[in-house]
Amino acid sequence: MMDKTSRTQRPARGEAVLLQPVADPAGWRPEDITANEDWVYRFSDDEIAEIQDAAASVEASGRALTDVGRADFPLPKTAKSLAGIYDELKNGRGFVQMRGLPVAAMSRAGAAVVFWGIGTYFGAALSQNAEGHMLGHVKDIGKDYGDPLVRSYQTKAAMAFHNDACDMVALLCLNTAKSGGASRVGSSISVYNEMLKRRPDLAADLCNDLFWTLHGEASPGREPWYKMPVFAVRDGILSVRGASTHARKAQDLPGAERWSATRKAAVDLFQQLSQELAADLPFEPGDLQILNSHVTVHSRRPYEDWDDPAKKRHLFRLWLRNDDLRPVADLVRRNYSGIEIDGFVPNVPMDAGQAA
Repeated sequence: MMDKTSRTQRPARGEAVLLQPVADPAGWRPEDITANEDWVYRFSDDEIAEIQDAAASVEASGRALTDVGRADFPLPKTAKSLAGIYDELKNGRGFVQMRGLPVAAMSRAGAAVVFWGIGTYFGAALSQNAEGHMLGHVKDIGKDYGDPLVRSYQTKAAMAFHNDACDMVALLCLNTAKSGGASRVGSSISVYNEMLKRRPDLAADLCNDLFWTLHGEASPGREPWYKMPVFAVRDGILSVRGASTHARKAQDLPGAERWSATRKAAVDLFQQLSQELAADLPFEPGDLQILNSHVTVHSRRPYEDWDDPAKKRHLFRLWLRNDDLRPVADLVRRNYSGIEIDGFVPNVPMDAGQAA
């Protein structure tokens, strides 16, 4: 279980130079994760009670979640633990799994308030789609992952390794699948170092811009894609964008480049290394996983779901912005700031495919 000693055991972060190996505490290997559970933080009974009290106060106020900030969700005891978790996200391995939230005893709306309130201690929530959903739902709604306009969280297919368009992504597990669906997390810093070792020419290719699809979620007049490299350094610190299906699908969009053999090989190797260097992190109901998008990639295994709609695999999701987390290029900041199309209204739906 994660504790204060983990901070004293971190390797030092060296100054990153593009196309040279980097030393970073986020550069872990899967055996570092499977050896123990020091990446898990278990809430104490006192912390859970404090979180539930803060959530009850928000619910009683009748305030919209989009109007709730950290000051509206006071956690005088738990805040210190959350600050330690944030430090691990920023200066450590780049992910933490919090455990013990009693979601089975909460209403759907109550769990959303708890999740949102904890999220305020890490960053500001962003819109996750063209409908302005500030609370996302990772749940199969029967869509085809091969469709260029479909996003993987709407399916039960295996996901390519990727990171979300935000500084941090948080997931709260409400229900697990009948079988499969394990969360997989890898260090994108380790992927970079291993790629340099095996194929420095392909690593160099991923320092150039790729086109990334916007999945049709763009205002009129905007291109249906944006451009960004996979590997980039700012202020001596490396950040990585997961070379994923978001880039593959962009090839079919007007004005986007068709991949050369080198580009295809580079993305294929990135995905291969992500598979090799990932650890499975099984979810339990009440687990709250939070990832630093600049140093991790994630995916999930395919799954078989329950027939009963009330038991289907369901994760709440938050996209969070925090400019303090890691120095990134202005181009990254513009494209990691949520999906905001003309006329969008922030809202918090309680299930997948529903309006707020």
